[in-house]
Parts: sequence; C-alpha cells; structure tokens
Amino acid sequence: MRVLETERLVLRRLTVEDSEFILEILNDPLWLRFIGDKGVRTLDDAREYILKNPVAMCERLGFGLYTPFFLFCIQRRK
Repeated sequence: MRVLETERLVLRRLTVEDSEFILEILNDPLWLRFIGDKGVRTLDDAREYILKNPVAMCERLGFGLYTPFFLFCIQRRK
C-alpha cells in the first residue's frame, strides 16, 4: 500500500515481500551493535517479525514503518 508518492519518492508500508531486506538489515553488525538482536535468523523469522511488528503497528495505530523508494535511483538504472 502506497502511503505517499512524489515525483522522486514513494513511501509504502512494509509487507512480507520485504522479508529479505528485513533479514539482512536486522543481522547487520551495526544494527546488532547499536539497536540489538531481534532474533531474526531466517526468512520465516523475518516474515513473522514484519507481521507482528510493522504490520500490526499500522493496523493498531494507523501508521508505522514505511519503505522508501527513491525513483531517481531506479530511473538511473534503466
């Protein structure tokens, strides 16, 4: 679900399709050092984390974590 779209930016809610990204970022050494270990080790763990945290937050509060896409970066790759 897109939340905001401009000429150069799209913000959308996190979904289980973002599980690879979440798995990678939650296991980054700097994340682990400064934020902490969330216990996410597999893609299934990442999907569960997304559903129980960002998705649940959006459902409960009407807002939450969003995924940014910078369209100018995507356009340069084409």
